[in-house]
Amino acid sequence: MRLPTRVIADVKCYYCGHVSGQMIGRSDRPLRATDFVPRPGYRGEPAQPGKRMRCERCAGPVFLEDAGSAIVPTPAVDKALARRLAARKKAA
Repeated sequence: MRLPTRVIADVKCYYCGHVSGQMIGRSDRPLRATDFVPRPGYRGEPAQPGKRMRCERCAGPVFLEDAGSAIVPTPAVDKALARRLAARKKAA
């Protein structure tokens, strides 16, 4: 069973280093403006397709930092993992 994964990266300003939020997208497609998740209290412009994202603090250019991937738990995956663990315990 293939586990669903997500790509997660901080949206960070080149000028002041402020992190405006994160991009959280799927690993099987490019990131999109709709994948932007603003930090709590975000007051900047909403991300829009075709428009460059800017820092909410100083309006500087942003880049993606600390990119990584994460497994997204789902009920089906949780049940499958529980069955595997039960089978291992039974076999031991």
